[in-house]
Amino acid sequence: MATVPTGFRDALRIELEALVAGERPDLLAWVREYGGPEVSLIRQPDEIWTHSATDIEERADGSAFGVLPLWTTGESPSDLSAEFEIDPGGTATIEDVRVL
Repeated sequence: MATVPTGFRDALRIELEALVAGERPDLLAWVREYGGPEVSLIRQPDEIWTHSATDIEERADGSAFGVLPLWTTGESPSDLSAEFEIDPGGTATIEDVRVL
């Protein structure tokens, strides 16, 4: 378990909101496979930053990578997770969504 530093949260929130809104359809395959058509992602709660399944590793250059659990309409959180990268400038990108 790791806590996502406050300085990374806004950038990650932007990416999570885009994912929940369906703006990253290429990353939603596991959401459809895992939960079926009746399950969808919800706005991720603030607990995401400190959850026991949250993991983040910061690099010396100011970048970071990690994993966040994802909440769905059926589970809080589900077995789905988002793998992310944060570049040295602070821009976050969700690289993959998978089942833990």
